[in-house]
Amino acid sequence: MLYVDDNTVERVTGARHGALVLAKDECDNCAAYEAQISRLQEDRLLGDLVVGKLVLTQPGSREFKRANPWLSELDFLPYALLYTSGEKVDEFAASKGTYLLERVADAGFI
Repeated sequence: MLYVDDNTVERVTGARHGALVLAKDECDNCAAYEAQISRLQEDRLLGDLVVGKLVLTQPGSREFKRANPWLSELDFLPYALLYTSGEKVDEFAASKGTYLLERVADAGFI
């Protein structure tokens, strides 16, 4: 999983198939989700999906937050956004990596 900020988030959002995971510091669900996604990647179950994590409580996410004002209404993290070549095609809150795998499969990414 790539750790991205405002300067590098395009590596995920502009990928042919990308998943941007929004998280915050000191979030047990976020850490568990990241570990599950890492296992899926190690097992090569996510195909060519580029997965990146943007920590909203860290410096370097200001532009992303400004461009996405709906984030202030977000109740649950981690939150995933799926992209195809720069276009957002799906978004969802989830704490299980298997749910990401299902959504990626449903979107035809794998």
